Amino acid sequence: MSWARLLALALLAGCAGNAADSAQRTFDLGMAAPAASFPALRVSARAFPPFDSVQMYYRLSWRNPSELADYSLSHWSAPPAELLRKQVQRAAGEGIGKCTLEVEVQEFTQVFTSKESSEARIEARVSLSNGPARIASRGLAASEPDAGTEAASGAAAMARATERLMQELAGWVSKQAACA
Repeated sequence: MSWARLLALALLAGCAGNAADSAQRTFDLGMAAPAASFPALRVSARAFPPFDSVQMYYRLSWRNPSELADYSLSHWSAPPAELLRKQVQRAAGEGIGKCTLEVEVQEFTQVFTSKESSEARIEARVSLSNGPARIASRGLAASEPDAGTEAASGAAAMARATERLMQELAGWVSKQAACA
């Protein structure tokens, strides 16, 4: 066998990884209830492609920050907008509530700043309305460093970034007198 063939086989074996890495895996934001507290709200959430699917996306920003890729064997249990909606709903008070919170997911990715370093990044546009009247809207962003180099550590970091986003969102909602 030639050296070129041996090298090619070694590279293919390295890309294949071990058997544990070849299993389909599904992630969510965990079982812990959010620490954030919201008044009772109606919550709706949406995302535009590609973040409207269950794919777990990442960016290799050190190579091309505008290129999205997905983990082929790892997925979210629901689209990111639904995961965020559930977290807000879990943290919201009981009852119908006076306001509706609309969440639009604009970014939900693991961003690699180098081959060995990544962060979880979430960007969203949120708005509050009371009936037909829009009360307020704003953009939110949260990131969590040390997201590791694979899907599992990225999902754990995304849960931590979501908690940061929830804290900021809860603080903003609590300042809206029309929703208290």
